[in-house]
Parts: sequence; C-alpha cells; structure tokens
Amino acid sequence: MNNQKAIATLLQECKQVLDQLLLEASDVSQEDKGEDQQYRASLPSELRTLIQEAKEMKWPFVPEKWQYKQAVGPEDKTNLQDVIGAGLQQLLASLKASILAGDCATAAAIVFLSDRFLYGLDVSGGLLRVAQALHRLRPATPMAPQLVIRQARICVNSGKLLKAEYILSSLISNNGATGTWLYRNESDKVLVQSVCIQIRGQILQKLGMWYEAAELIWTSIIGYLTLPQPDRKGISTSLGILADIFVSMSKKDYEKFKNNPQINLVIIKCQNHGAEWHHYKTASVFGDWCINLIPSPGVREHSVSPLKVT
Repeated sequence: MNNQKAIATLLQECKQVLDQLLLEASDVSQEDKGEDQQYRASLPSELRTLIQEAKEMKWPFVPEKWQYKQAVGPEDKTNLQDVIGAGLQQLLASLKASILAGDCATAAAIVFLSDRFLYGLDVSGGLLRVAQALHRLRPATPMAPQLVIRQARICVNSGKLLKAEYILSSLISNNGATGTWLYRNESDKVLVQSVCIQIRGQILQKLGMWYEAAELIWTSIIGYLTLPQPDRKGISTSLGILADIFVSMSKKDYEKFKNNPQINLVIIKCQNHGAEWHHYKTASVFGDWCINLIPSPGVREHSVSPLKVT
C-alpha cells in the first residue's frame, strides 16, 4: 500500500474520528473492541511485538536491527522499513480500529511505527495531524520524541526555520522531555539531543553558516559516540552532512575547523591524489577519502551526560 492518495484518505478518516470523539464522548461498543482485536491479531508477529515495545516506550526512535551493532549478521540486514512497508495496509487499518475502540496508547504506538515510512512517501503531514488529534483527545498519551522531531524536520523542509529551531531548542534545553514520554535511561536522552543538534546543524547549513554548522554536526557525532552502543546510523548521517558542508566551506574556515583543538579529525589520503583542499572542493561526498573518528580522550570513560550547545 504505497498509494499516497489512499494513505492520505485513511489518515484523514482517522483524524475525523478523533475530532468527532473530541466533540462528543461516546461509549465504545463491543463490536469496535472486537474489530480492534481482530485487526491486531491479523498483523505479522514482528509488527505486534514492535507495537507493544513502542507502547512500553522502549526506544525514542524506532531502531534498525543493525543500527547499534559492530558486527552485522545476515539476520540484521533487513530494514525495518521494509517490514513496515509490507504490512502498511494492515497497520493503518489497525490504527483506525484502535481509535474507534478508544485505545489511544496503541494508536499512538502505530503512528510512531509508521512515521519514518510515511515520511518517505511524503504523507507525514496527515500522520502528524492524527498524532496532534490523539494528544488533544488524550493529553496523557505518550508521544515519542521521534514524532516531535519529525515536526521539526518538516518545518525545516518547508522553510519554517524559526519554528524548527524553537522545537529543537526546547527539546535540548528540557533534556529531551516530550510530555508524558518516559525515557528508559539517560543515554536515550543524549540520543534525542544528538539528533536535535544534528538538525540544528542542517539549519545553519541552509543559512550558509558553514563553520557553525560543522561544529554542531561534529557535536552530534560525539554525542552518538558517547552512547553505550554508538549509533552507526546517526554517525553515518552526520558524516554525510559534514562532507557536504566541507564542499561549501571556505579554505580559511576549513583550516580553522580542522585545527580546532576540540575536534580530533584525522584525514587519511588515498594515493595519487592532490591537495586535500582541492578534493574537498570538487567532491560532493567523501568519495575516495576515509575518515577516522577519534573521540576526545576520556569520552568513553565518563558516564553519559546531556550535551550542551551554546
């Protein structure tokens, strides 16, 4: 079910049900409860497990199997988005059934699981409107940090940079707090803050503030590295952003960044290449360059603490 129009229609129906429930509370019928259970039972076991884990707030972002592993086996190579994409029609039908049955916690969990896949299909707006309607109907329903950050990403994409900055700064300064969401451990808060810092770096990149953007992206990399299990996906994304920033950065700013004593960046040149600055200016990605990330001394020896960015 990758039809944007069909998905948008179903999400609109979900929001209309929530709006109606907000206007006039009604008792949930046994029929609605029964249908909700049937839809849930029809889901693949992996999706049912993920819904339960999302309800239990086990992670602030839906994780990929390979994301926190140093050695990736064959069983880890299936992207979770492929699983969600294959079961999307059942998942969204279960979303509507959960809403009709008054199970807002399950509905919020399904919204959380669907978020990244629907963002790729460019229908995040409808999903976020469902999330907002759920919150209005049941303010105590936990909303995942991923959903709050998704709103910021959409603001960035649509040019609403000040609104995005407000959302991200609030998350950073409030230690990742998003209403009634409960973090399992402190490192999850650092992960959320690292993602926020990464997006703030992208905002500065859009504004042409290359050096300041590079500093924030580097800070996000250090944040990902301080996690008990370094976030390979986050590090990879930040490295890609940093590569694009280096392409646009002036030589003066690049030298300033490279020689910053707080940044430990070792660049390994491949053979038969010319000046390092020339290749950064003519490549849109690292390409033939290899980057060794070396955390500052003691990074792994200290307990995880919230990142602070001025």
